[in-house]
Amino acid sequence: MGYSQPVTITLQGPIAASALSGQTTVTPVNGIATFSNLKVTGLCTGCTLVASASGVTSATSTSFNVIGL
Repeated sequence: MGYSQPVTITLQGPIAASALSGQTTVTPVNGIATFSNLKVTGLCTGCTLVASASGVTSATSTSFNVIGL
């Protein structure tokens, strides 16, 4: 079966004029939370995505940069 509580993802780090859009909270299926339409708008350097849910330890991505086009 697996974990079935809602999982929320947030954008963290030294953010300058940046935001996370799309569906940021999902319910896992067979223990896997899938975020299929996330978008980082604006600029950020050294940002991370943090997934958190009730009763479990949060998970943090490796850092990344969004520098624009």
